[in-house]
Amino acid sequence: MRYSEVDLQCEDIMWFGVDANGYIAAFTSAGCGNVPEFVCKSREQTEMLESFFMGDLPHISEYTLEIGTDNGDLAEDACSLARKGIFSFDVSFDNEHMDDYVRIAVPHNPLHVDSLPEKTKQVLVSHRLSFNAANEKNVKVAHAY
Repeated sequence: MRYSEVDLQCEDIMWFGVDANGYIAAFTSAGCGNVPEFVCKSREQTEMLESFFMGDLPHISEYTLEIGTDNGDLAEDACSLARKGIFSFDVSFDNEHMDDYVRIAVPHNPLHVDSLPEKTKQVLVSHRLSFNAANEKNVKVAHAY
């Protein structure tokens, strides 16, 4: 099933992409962030990736929390993902970067797409983004709609 434009306005979607170096990044849309076509095309794939990455992956990394947040759940999720080697981004509410996602947590030992199980890797093949998660604090994402 496809995410509709209305769904994107109503739901805080956690979606995953692969940066130019093959590292995994998580993005939370907060119901207002741009979401790429590869996310919208399959709600099932998006939810499968969220279940996989939020599930019982081992902690492999120390991390740095770059931005404090008033949302305790968001900070907890970002730290948990960073411990698993995943960069964490949230939609920006800063006027200067309104259409961007801002980096929240950085793993010291990032998880590479090649180390994932084949099924997960096959889904992420189409989830490539042209940015460097380790170097870019703000990421622009083209909207599917």
